[in-house]
Amino acid sequence: MKASRIFKHSAIVLAAVVLGLPTGFIAAVISAPFWGWFEGATGIESLGHGGPDDWVFYLMFALCVVSLFVILEIAFQGEKQVQPTAH
Repeated sequence: MKASRIFKHSAIVLAAVVLGLPTGFIAAVISAPFWGWFEGATGIESLGHGGPDDWVFYLMFALCVVSLFVILEIAFQGEKQVQPTAH
């Protein structure tokens, strides 16, 4: 693996983690009504008096980081695109 590819993938991972922190927090807070319903339907503690439980924040952070990683990986995959051929 070339050094430029290692740098590119490292930068994508770092960007996904850094962007995933605020995105995961916002997603957890915005989805609080869902977690209230989920807790009522399943009995699994997911929403406390101060907001979503810790595991909800961890879950939303992980989902955001994975989603951002995939999106950024696809967005910066310029050298692997197939060029259309002229007929």
